[in-house]
Parts: sequence; structure tokens; C-alpha cells
Amino acid sequence: MKQIGKILAGVLVAVLLLTGIKNEYARLLPVSSYGMQAAIKKKSVDHLFIGSSMFRQGLSIDVLEEALKGNVYILSYNGNQPAFMAMELEYMLREGLEIGTLYVDLYPYTAAATPWISDTKILLDTDLGFKLDAWRLMNEYNDTKLLDFYELFVTANNEQILTYPIHNRLVSAQFRSGGNILTPGGQTKEHLDSLGMLGGRDGLQEAQIEGYKKILELAREHGIKVYFIETPKYERMYQDSDYMELYEACRNKVEELTELINSEVILAQELTFDFGDPACFQDLIHLSTEGRTLYTELLCERLEVEE
Repeated sequence: MKQIGKILAGVLVAVLLLTGIKNEYARLLPVSSYGMQAAIKKKSVDHLFIGSSMFRQGLSIDVLEEALKGNVYILSYNGNQPAFMAMELEYMLREGLEIGTLYVDLYPYTAAATPWISDTKILLDTDLGFKLDAWRLMNEYNDTKLLDFYELFVTANNEQILTYPIHNRLVSAQFRSGGNILTPGGQTKEHLDSLGMLGGRDGLQEAQIEGYKKILELAREHGIKVYFIETPKYERMYQDSDYMELYEACRNKVEELTELINSEVILAQELTFDFGDPACFQDLIHLSTEGRTLYTELLCERLEVEE
């Protein structure tokens, strides 16, 4: 019986040790062309775009690199929320990354979500301290369970780590400087009109507003110019009362916060983009290759005018 106890204790110690090593040192694996560590390795980024899948699908790295002066990097994670964008920005700055201009994803639904990490690839890029801070934030605003902690710290990304050489090669083939180089096609009007709407939310979340504020405070501290960027949504979204309620609330709050430092908001509706062209959209909120190319060209023209 004692022997079994010793074996179980040894297994537990080994699991704890391996878990600690993974959560602290997985970020030191050779970097691909995606994520925070790849950005940090650059040491300096003239134009850093930080956001969710809105940026990954909505921005053309080809157009950005051709139109903007200096180097460009797109940092995007699925469902990336303002609260975690602020943590990511702080982490990269602490790691020594210098940033010229910062472009922040303005997507109302992430600002209305309770803090939660949807894309665990964030955890591959960060140290244990970041993960503990993220857990505390998630725990404060959610009814978290032991299983959530176990999934975050023990099981998350294990497959990617075990197959890292293959996984890293696959990721590198899909991204350049964080930008998506795959070429998804558009849809038909019939398909887009058949999709269900995303529904209402309970308003903007305090933690997400604090995230926007923290981003601006960090930018002011480090002398970084900031733009808040809204990527286009299909025309049905702009006709949906639930979405527009959040849209107006998010825009008004961000415009209020931008008084903190020299920053600006660029809304998709300010540009001459065709929100009713189904060929420009994969779904109601994500752009196709054609859509992101057209939108990024319009965005860069606007940015040139600002300069």
C-alpha cells in the first residue's frame, strides 16, 4: 500500500513539474510567424495591429506592408477581448518590444463579453505570471470551476507542443508577420441572408472598458500613437438593432476614452466600402480575401491622409 502511495505521489510531482515547465517555458520554443513571441523577436514594430479574428480575416498583410512606411505586424487571436489585448500589450512592452503606432480592434461583441480566453494559443506565447493574471481576471467575472483551471494550466496546447515541429511548420505556411496569407473566397447573398444573427448582449462589460483604458494608458506612457479600427460587417449587421445598440455604446465609450491621449477612431462606415457585396464576406462579420484587400486599401488611404 505504501509503495502505491509513493508511486502516486511521484506521478503527482512529475505532473506538477511538467505543468510548471510548460506554463513558464513553452514560450521559448522556436517562434513561427504568428503570435506574441514572433512580434517580440522583432524588437521593434512600426505598425502593430492587435485584435481578434476581425483583424486576422479583415486585414491584408500584403497591402499593409506595401502601403505603410516601416514594418508591420498583426497580432490576432480568436475572440481576443480588450481586457486581454491590454495584458498582451503590457506583456510585449515589458519584454522590450518598441511600438510606433498601435491599431486596436474595435468589435462591440468582444467588449460586451465577460473576460475569457477563447484561443489558448495566447498561453503558448506567455509566461506563468501572465497566465495567473489571466486566470484571476477570468475567475473574478465568471463562475469558474476546477475543471476550467485544469484545462487552462494542464491540458491546453499539449497537442501543439507534442507535435511542435509539424504544428510550427503549418502555422508558418498560413501567416506572414502575423497576417493571414490564406485566400478564403466570398459567399452568395442567399447564403449570407440565411445566416442567423448573433443576438443581443447585456451591454459593455466593465473589465473590457478597463482594458481599453489600460491600452491607452500604456500607449501614453510609451509614446505610442493609437487608432481604434472597426473592420466591415455585412450589411445585415448594421440593420440589426441588437448589434447597433452595442456598436453605438462601444463607439461612444472609446471616443470618450480617446481624450486620454492622441488617438483616433476609424469606423468602417466612414470608408467607401460596399457592405452589401457578398463576395467581400465569408460570413456576417468576417471578410473574404477580396473584401480584406479592398478594405485594407481604403484604410491605408485614410491613414495616409491622417499623416
